[in-house]
Amino acid sequence: MKYGKYEITELENGLKVISEYIPHFRSISLGFWISVGSRNEEKDNNGITHLIEHLLFKGTKNRTYKDIAITFDSMGAEYNAFTDKENTCVYADFIDTHLEKCSDILFDIISHPSFLPDNIMMEKKIVNEEIKMSEDNPAENIFNYFYKEIFDGHPLSLPILGDKHSLKRINKKKIWDYYKDNFNFKNIVISAAGNIKHKNLIEIINKNLEKIVNINEGKENNIVKEKPKSRRIKKSFSNHTKATHLCYGNLGCSRTSEDKYPLAIFTNIFGGSMSSRLFQKIREEKGLSYSLYSISPHYADTGIVLTYAATSHQNLDQVIDLINKEIVNIKKSALKESEIKRAKENIKGNIVLNVEDISSRMFRLGKSLLMDKKVLTIDTILKKIDSVESKKINEMAYKYFEPENMSLVILGTKK
Repeated sequence: MKYGKYEITELENGLKVISEYIPHFRSISLGFWISVGSRNEEKDNNGITHLIEHLLFKGTKNRTYKDIAITFDSMGAEYNAFTDKENTCVYADFIDTHLEKCSDILFDIISHPSFLPDNIMMEKKIVNEEIKMSEDNPAENIFNYFYKEIFDGHPLSLPILGDKHSLKRINKKKIWDYYKDNFNFKNIVISAAGNIKHKNLIEIINKNLEKIVNINEGKENNIVKEKPKSRRIKKSFSNHTKATHLCYGNLGCSRTSEDKYPLAIFTNIFGGSMSSRLFQKIREEKGLSYSLYSISPHYADTGIVLTYAATSHQNLDQVIDLINKEIVNIKKSALKESEIKRAKENIKGNIVLNVEDISSRMFRLGKSLLMDKKVLTIDTILKKIDSVESKKINEMAYKYFEPENMSLVILGTKK
């Protein structure tokens, strides 16, 4: 079935394939998207999805980890993987002449992992080092604290990397059981963008499927939508850092909510760009923070809105006060039409610039089909942004930015 510039096919085994043909490119970005992430875990096995993502490159029944690296490098391919809250992706970017070979390796990695005990032990050590690096970066680590507090036991509260205690509890049996339950073709979307024709891609995929002896027959992994309860939290944590880091925010909206676009526009005006109110007031006018921004990520059943800032401990109260005052100012005077127009153009520009990169195109197609079961064209998204009315954008301040509902998490040297 054709959808504008891209095509979608669902195979008999449940595997979904989406591709976009870009004839003037000589490269291809090919990714396997799996609908499993840290929110599918429990406290006892937290970090197992990310650990498996590492282990997939540590060898298969047919290739050692060195074989995988040498083969990819000999084709000049760039390959990687990442784990998120609700999905995992394994991908490679390569010259179009290497499509069959790269497809073969990616299928082998996904379908025939070896999970050897020595490799499990080694990757646990590497992930522990990754956790230490995260803990040494308070600008990154504060989000783990914030998610833990605001989601309070909800699956989204679990950190993607896990922790040293949960990693210890993960053994080979747990890895295999979790892999068989989640890494099956009903839970996978293959996404491609570049100089690749959909018909040829399907033919190559079917050839690879014929080589797989034991296709995982697991069930489709539908996220149990469990909206967390809103609550107000104020907590501070000690850390060996000269700057004080803060996250100030509330629960937001889901990926499918009607508030998705108006909230994105509001967040952009509030603190999501260099011309935003908070950036201009706190950084440019007052010089109180070097790093400051607002974001509103979305998930299957909920989301968050938060403002992050790094400042000195003595300026902490002033920064929080300025954030609250700006919320009050917006409610009192409403947003200016010039701000709304600028924010819409800023968001649209970021969307268009992102899809100029071939990997970003593959990411957008794969994640959209995996998470939303559909893919909107860029033109459709731009029209949706343009069509958001000012009244709806102003409503976001009352719906998501009530100070009495906002949670505050601080990471610094002093409590």
